[in-house]
Amino acid sequence: MISSILEMYPSVHAETDSDAVEFYRKYGFKITSLGEKYPGVERLLCEY
Repeated sequence: MISSILEMYPSVHAETDSDAVEFYRKYGFKITSLGEKYPGVERLLCEY
């Protein structure tokens, strides 16, 4: 499904936490920390 979306759209952004970031990294997304948006929870921006 991710491969199909990446073919259809030139730019894809997702926000996630550290538990799911490896899923996006596996597909070649660039990962940037957004810091703690919620107390004790770091959020990450995944961009392709």
